[in-house]
Amino acid sequence: MTKLMRRLSSAVFVAATLIFAGAAQAQEKTTITFLADEEAPYKPVIEAFEKLHPDIKVVFQLVPWNDLNAAVESRVGQGDTGIDVILTDMSRVPAFASKGDLLDVSERAGAIKAANPNPADLDQVSYDGKVYAYPMWTSTQLLFYNRKLLKSAGIEFPSGDPSKRLTWDQLLEKAAAAQKAGAKWGVQFQQPDNYYQLQMLFESAGAGPGLKGDGLMESDIASNGWVKTAQWYSDLFSKGISPRGVSPDQTTDQFINGEVAFMIGGTYPMGRYNAADDLDYGVAPVPYFKDGKPVTPTGSLCLSLNPHSQHIDAARAFAEFASLNAEGNYLTVSVYPLIPTNAGAFKTYAQKLAAETEKIGPAIDIINYELQNTAVARPRTIGYVTFETLMIKAFGDIRNGADVSDTLKAADQQLTRQLSRLR
Repeated sequence: MTKLMRRLSSAVFVAATLIFAGAAQAQEKTTITFLADEEAPYKPVIEAFEKLHPDIKVVFQLVPWNDLNAAVESRVGQGDTGIDVILTDMSRVPAFASKGDLLDVSERAGAIKAANPNPADLDQVSYDGKVYAYPMWTSTQLLFYNRKLLKSAGIEFPSGDPSKRLTWDQLLEKAAAAQKAGAKWGVQFQQPDNYYQLQMLFESAGAGPGLKGDGLMESDIASNGWVKTAQWYSDLFSKGISPRGVSPDQTTDQFINGEVAFMIGGTYPMGRYNAADDLDYGVAPVPYFKDGKPVTPTGSLCLSLNPHSQHIDAARAFAEFASLNAEGNYLTVSVYPLIPTNAGAFKTYAQKLAAETEKIGPAIDIINYELQNTAVARPRTIGYVTFETLMIKAFGDIRNGADVSDTLKAADQQLTRQLSRLR
């Protein structure tokens, strides 16, 4: 063999070695699937995670929110290995965990508690003494008000001090005055059919969460307190204070467009509010019933692992980066201003939101106060999914004109039957 041929042969060997090595590295790269309802919030955290872990690729799999729970129950329940990380509503952890659809991550309870100092965060990802998910976000509600509409009506702005929060009667007086001065609607709820948002009304009025008994598996929605509070809610729509026939997808635009004097809602649309040139708005604590107590809803979304995943270590690494890591957890809220649970992420979140204080009022102070003093989580029960499904329909019927007592009695009967099957 000539010297030239030996050189060519050596070059070919080296090239082949590099190709095979590259192929081996490509084969060693682990791919995990993340099941969630919207991709935009997670792009920053996925990109950052993949840079830190070049051997792991995260594939986003989109499932509409209304189909997400069914996808978990059907796919994971049947042993599907094609899902690794699951976006999970905290309120559904008991139901999913009781069926074996979520991986037990109790060995990470200490790390979760250290990263998330609010005790409610760990409680809301637990069931029957075990931990089944990683907290990612929490939530509260604020009273948003349109300064321009209130100024036109000569209405004093609500105080941002939680100790001086309005009662519902006081708010409705202001809402009526705003409508008289030209506002299209006095009050709007961001999620007008959602139990998550409306629970605070019944809790503030002293009517309770709507479930009672061992394991919260008995219906209480036909009680006098529930009927009375639901009638109050119904009257908002029958009297034209709040609009009928509006979906949650439309409520944010109503406030941005200056149609609503007062909006009760969460923090996540604030990015859109701040970007709206014609919207001059302020924030205050949500009202309460004068004979009751201030109550705000809390809880949000978490990350759980599929017990059938073939890539548990990689899936756990991603879930923990997006929850227990301060930078990663903050990246999950960098697109939409949701509230991160991680203490370090919350500090960054608070600093950025505090910059808006001069313009909109003490939003971060109100959020801090509510999370520590008035927050009430949704019922921790394996029957929650059934309960919420029925309540969404009942609230929708009630605000659109159905008789309150008849609607709640019918829902109570359905709920009692369905809960009995789950016991």
